[in-house]
Amino acid sequence: MAKRKSNPAELVVMAANPADLVLMGANPRKRARKGRRNPDSKLEGASQLYEEFHGEQGKHVDTYHEPEPRPASLSELGDLIELQVKRPTGWKWAVLDFTGCGVKLASNAQGTQLYFVSGDQKVSRGELSHVGADNSKELIDLGEATLIAYRARKAHVDGIASNYEHKFGEETGVRPRLMYDRRGPAPRLFLTGGEYRIEAAGIIN
Repeated sequence: MAKRKSNPAELVVMAANPADLVLMGANPRKRARKGRRNPDSKLEGASQLYEEFHGEQGKHVDTYHEPEPRPASLSELGDLIELQVKRPTGWKWAVLDFTGCGVKLASNAQGTQLYFVSGDQKVSRGELSHVGADNSKELIDLGEATLIAYRARKAHVDGIASNYEHKFGEETGVRPRLMYDRRGPAPRLFLTGGEYRIEAAGIIN
């Protein structure tokens, strides 16, 4: 079990390997030791979503440090590979490659919000210019997120690590927007809006 630290924004991963279940704050060590099964707890919700998504339970805890704010618990879905965006100006389409950057794709326990955790999330000035973004801004709207690709191991699919792609808005046509916070030493990406959800089958819509 990873040592609990005082930083309220720390991220904790519980899984068969460090890339399976992400939990943050709320003293997860204490809860895990007592073995609580409260379905309303954020820890239990994150554990349940992980098990449904990957088809098996997580087994241990690792720790990450993330900028605030973040939810009390997150379930990790896999390793981020690629994001595609659509812009009304500049180039119509852009591809952001995160292969080997160590960025984790995670979800809140309710399966309603995706998060990008840890790793190198920096978008270069050249990439910002390519998508037609204003390089002078600190908080940047990169455009409509059209596709996300990630790598995950799902026991109920084939049990081995595989690459998965999801096109946003498949059911309703409503896509999230990809935003970029370039402030500080660890720039971060985040999604706003959209009507996607995370279920056992994967990312839906």
